[in-house]
Amino acid sequence: MASDAPAGVAGRLLALATAAMPPSRRDWGRAMSAELPYARTGGERARLVLGAARVALLPPVAIADYRRTIGRSAALAVIAYVPLGIGLYASNVVFQPSQDSTAAVLVMSAYLVITLMAAGALARRASPRRGAAVLAGIAVGLVLAILGMATFAAIDNSFLSIVSHRPGSMAAFRASGLGSMRAYVNAGLEATAPGVTAELTVLGVIFAPIGAALADRVTFVRPGTLSNQGR
Repeated sequence: MASDAPAGVAGRLLALATAAMPPSRRDWGRAMSAELPYARTGGERARLVLGAARVALLPPVAIADYRRTIGRSAALAVIAYVPLGIGLYASNVVFQPSQDSTAAVLVMSAYLVITLMAAGALARRASPRRGAAVLAGIAVGLVLAILGMATFAAIDNSFLSIVSHRPGSMAAFRASGLGSMRAYVNAGLEATAPGVTAELTVLGVIFAPIGAALADRVTFVRPGTLSNQGR
């Protein structure tokens, strides 16, 4: 009887997963339930349950939607990064302000938020699935983080003589105990990259669904609607 208990639990889980499947896939779920008596080990039963859960949560159509959403969001992030990359180059190489401008930081932050919300809105237009906006935000956040850190790495290593004369750079380099300015700069990049990646990913998870929710509320006026109402 002890061996029947796991099989009974697996049967109930399979039944729940089958009920959650799209109607077109429920026959497949019932077929998996019929295979359960032939599963002799816990591992075989677990594989049946996990397979049914995957189809219930991520049916083939959903997987295709999510892949398309991630691809489009990554492309959006690359396009949106162009002005950000130009701004980073200008502020770190061309103009070299003595300290970061508060206005510039606010503008960049607002631009990032708008980009993440736009990704969620586009994902919502492309797919009605709730998870699409979250995946879009994660994709955009990751791509922006990768491109941003790559830009900083290229600037810091290609223009090391300029970077080393930033206010406070020499003092921080001496305090670090590292053997060269290049080693100091690259160590800082390596230490910063995980935090930047995590921060932009979390912001994507937050703001992309907000953009998707706002897209649901937007009402588009069809051409001629206002003129017809005035008649």
